[in-house]
Amino acid sequence: MKKAAKIINRIVSIFLVAVLLFAGYIFVSVLRAGKDKVPDIFGYSFLQVATGSMEPTIPTNSLIIVRKTDPAAVRVGDVICFYSLDPKILGKPNTHRVVEIQQKDGELSFITKGDASALEDTYPVSADRLVGVYLKHIQISKVMDVLHNQYFFFFVLVVPLCVIIFLEFLHVKKIAQEKAEKKNGKDSQEL
Repeated sequence: MKKAAKIINRIVSIFLVAVLLFAGYIFVSVLRAGKDKVPDIFGYSFLQVATGSMEPTIPTNSLIIVRKTDPAAVRVGDVICFYSLDPKILGKPNTHRVVEIQQKDGELSFITKGDASALEDTYPVSADRLVGVYLKHIQISKVMDVLHNQYFFFFVLVVPLCVIIFLEFLHVKKIAQEKAEKKNGKDSQEL
């Protein structure tokens, strides 16, 4: 029992340290990205789609996953995320499909268009404005359903907390027993 508790305690401790390190990495990534830039975590960015310009491919309010990509690897038909030059959303991330790739004076640029739009975007996307290529979307309503589920809360927060409290109780009990044994040993030696 003691050995199993020790193993579980180490596993929980390692897990908590890993979570803290990962949270620290995310925090540093966000700070490093700056105010108007999209942070990436191990080369992936997570953004929320605010408009219906890419419907039905990407529904409004979806969470999208974007992979940082070399501009030379982008192909016609890819959905890309980029910092827009459109005055309405200047500098903000936008996600549209590449309909044409141009190369002038050795510089790549992409002509983009939203799937729900009949017209191409007015402003070409230069390679230096590319955030990455769209991989997948997750409907946030489904994520929120999971987060609001009472069982999710129970298993993610309550169960680990109970395990930690139980393991700490065993640890304190062990220390108290060792102290009592030392005290009893000293008392018997004095007699």
